[in-house]
This record gives sequence, C-alpha cells and structure tokens, in this order.
Amino acid sequence: MRSSLRSRLEKLEMHSEQAKPLMLRYGWLKPLPEDYIGERHVVIVKREPTETPNMEWCEFEERPGPAPAGPEDDACTVYLTRDS
Repeated sequence: MRSSLRSRLEKLEMHSEQAKPLMLRYGWLKPLPEDYIGERHVVIVKREPTETPNMEWCEFEERPGPAPAGPEDDACTVYLTRDS
C-alpha cells in the first residue's frame, strides 16, 4: 500500500513540474539594417505586463554578434515587424 501511494505521489509531482504555465511575450522588433551581414541576436528593451496572466508586451531589438551566454528562456516569443 505504501509503495503504491508513494508511486502515485511521485507521478503527480512529476506531472505538476511539467505543467508550468507558458509565458508569452509579444511586441515590435527593431531590426538591424537589411544590409547587415553576420550573426545577430534579439534582446528585450522594454517589458510591460498585460491584463492577461503569463503575457507580456515587449519591445525587442536586434543586436549584432552572438547572444551572451546565460540561461535559456522558456517563454514563447512573437516578434511583430513593420514593412518599410
């Protein structure tokens, strides 16, 4: 009985860790010039919370070079661009 209860608790704990809410970030992207050649990365310049939980309105900017080393971000990000 104890082992089956322990097994069920372990499964429930594992499931709760996997069910973390997804963070969604969306906003305008300021790109590098079209003639830029080379590696680039995107940074968040500004963040604003929204009325919806787990969503942020952001301003993004492309920067030259590789992204700085650091922890991975699990957020889903949507970049909006304006046609020139």
